[in-house]
Amino acid sequence: MYNILTERLIRMDKSDGSRVEASLPAVYAALMADEVEAFPALRPHQRHAWHAFLVQLGAMAMHKAGMTDPPADPDIWTDLIRALTADFLDDEPWQLVVNDITRPAFMQPPASSEDKLADYKSNIETPDELDMLVTSKNHDVKSSVAVASGYDDLILALISLQTSEGFSGAGNYGISRMNGGLGSRPAFSVTPSTRTGKHVRRDIVVLLERRDDLLDNSPMGEEGTDLLWTLPWDGAKVEPLLLDDLAPLYIEVCRRVRLCVGEDGRLHAIRATSKAARIEAKALNGITGDPWTPIDEGSGKSLTLAAGGFTYKRTVDYLVKWKRPILCKPTNPELRSSDTMHLVARGMVRGQGKTEGYYERTIPIRKKLGSAMMRQGPETDDLGRIANDRIEDVGKIQRILSHAIQVFLARGETEKVSPEHRNLARLWLNRLDETVDARFFEHLQEEFEVDGRDERLRIRNNWLMNDNEDGVVNRAREVLADAIDSLPCPEIKRYKARVRAEGLFEGRIRGNKGLPSLFTEKGDDDDH
Repeated sequence: MYNILTERLIRMDKSDGSRVEASLPAVYAALMADEVEAFPALRPHQRHAWHAFLVQLGAMAMHKAGMTDPPADPDIWTDLIRALTADFLDDEPWQLVVNDITRPAFMQPPASSEDKLADYKSNIETPDELDMLVTSKNHDVKSSVAVASGYDDLILALISLQTSEGFSGAGNYGISRMNGGLGSRPAFSVTPSTRTGKHVRRDIVVLLERRDDLLDNSPMGEEGTDLLWTLPWDGAKVEPLLLDDLAPLYIEVCRRVRLCVGEDGRLHAIRATSKAARIEAKALNGITGDPWTPIDEGSGKSLTLAAGGFTYKRTVDYLVKWKRPILCKPTNPELRSSDTMHLVARGMVRGQGKTEGYYERTIPIRKKLGSAMMRQGPETDDLGRIANDRIEDVGKIQRILSHAIQVFLARGETEKVSPEHRNLARLWLNRLDETVDARFFEHLQEEFEVDGRDERLRIRNNWLMNDNEDGVVNRAREVLADAIDSLPCPEIKRYKARVRAEGLFEGRIRGNKGLPSLFTEKGDDDDH
């Protein structure tokens, strides 16, 4: 029932302005033709789960068929996908509802016997309640509100849950492709276009081209199970699969879930717990060959995105210090192309029993940065040095700005600065950091692209002191002025506090522990 290979269950908005319902093969065909503008049911936190599912399934289906060029014919996609589950003549792995619990359904593993139906004690009425933690615990989005939902809401919720969820209490284990139960499955890839279809097509083609690299960087072998929901699972301790049993691009399921048709004709889900994770991968710390996930080779762990997401400081580290995944490395034809490449980073921050936000960052990539991203080496080291020097300069400005704001809060009395003043000043430093963050990588690449110490120094100083645009020093002055105008201070003390705060900022920024070389070039008659 509700076969996603043959029935139109997925809504998509097309480039001609129409909204249509399509089967999964028709979705692939539209994506390959770059006709898709959006999937109306897709929530932001589901974007990578959906993207990864489409890419993994497409790449493994094409590999099995020996194809290298993604087709644009939905009938061909039907045959390719169906070939992955040839043992199931009724397309059970692609049906949303299969009443026989000993047979698989889409993203729903079967049980060994009908008696196991008694394990499924939890009833789930809506897709958002079924979805991963971000919507299931009333933190970021209230749960159980998607009553009037479509079939694609359920499809996307199932994919999100089964391929992205972590540990969420006894009997509810997470996926193998993350570092620990409270980790996350972040994604880094480069793409010639941020359009959904071109991004999906690019990642499929690159995975096929780099299959040998994929095998070299994963603990799996050439053969193994592709689709884990086709295997029986009763949730017993003796059942966990080893990675040796799996194919390199395996699509996993981490929960025992089944969809059913209720008496009112609506679909709902039932859920059972398990006594162990589906895959025995705890010792691997998330290093499973996931083609989107960076690895810290020093600690031997995959990336878990921290609170705050992809800040410019962290993203520099991910690009320079971490081993970049296969799909985060441009190909030679991409580097030769005149198209602008983009780095796309996505990830959820998960905590103990809660979520701390979903984050995305897209960075246009110039030629030299793209070349540096292909491999670790001198270019990467050079990028790291430039980036860290810039981060250090921003840090100096922030410390001086913080001191100036604290002195204002202390009514101009330096010796009366308190911890409370430091905490209040931190809020204003965040404003400056947001300004720097917005165009950090654009400015960083301007310096990285050129050769010669003098030219790089000129570009760096312009970034710091471009008063007419977004020079960091001038932005810090603006933040200081806003803080002085907004923060409380008795009127009788305000003039003194302002003069001392501004004087401290200008004095320290020109001092030996500030950025004196900027002002040597500008001259002593600077207006500020």
